[in-house]
Amino acid sequence: MLKRFDELLDFIGANKKKEIIKILIFNITIIGLFTFLIIYFKQIMFIFAGIISLVGLNYFLLTSYSNQKKEILNNRESEFITIIGYFQFFISNSYNVYQAFQSLIAYSSPWMEEQIHCLILEIDNDKSVKPFVNFASKFKNRVANNVMISIYQMVDEGENSNNMLQFNVIFEQLSRNKQRQLVDKKESSLSSLSTFPLVGAGAITVLLTFGIITVMGEMVNVL
Repeated sequence: MLKRFDELLDFIGANKKKEIIKILIFNITIIGLFTFLIIYFKQIMFIFAGIISLVGLNYFLLTSYSNQKKEILNNRESEFITIIGYFQFFISNSYNVYQAFQSLIAYSSPWMEEQIHCLILEIDNDKSVKPFVNFASKFKNRVANNVMISIYQMVDEGENSNNMLQFNVIFEQLSRNKQRQLVDKKESSLSSLSTFPLVGAGAITVLLTFGIITVMGEMVNVL
């Protein structure tokens, strides 16, 4: 579990020490606050409220790291589609595959630039499909693999009209899939937002219930 958490922080480029300190500060603050409330008001409801707050806080923090990872992966997917669009433009303007990839570097993020450099080096040393498959493995979209194999076929068989047509068809499929994912993501986020009021209402109901039970218990003791 800790190893996976370390890998997650490394992936998103977060400082492990700072993030752990931040988590500890938030948890200690919550514990301190509810300890004070329990001692001052002597109400058992604050114990349950404190536990719920701690669980909710840590869930939110861990989810935020996972969401950052998803965002990074989604941005890489989007950039892949963008640079393949540029690749398509270069190929259509009489660039060969090698020249097209070299030209993409100027339009790439630092991460993508590094991956393209690695691809070009691998192509220099390995004339098989492996460098193209390795590059495609950096992306979670399975169609990326088909796109890169299609590009390899241009190298292996030449940039003839059939290979260009196959590449264009696969690239269009990749673009449509990404567009569909964006729509699904938007709908999912709207659906998630609609559940927040229900969760909040549920938490308030639980706290009110404990409060009423506690007050009734005290009234019974007085009587």
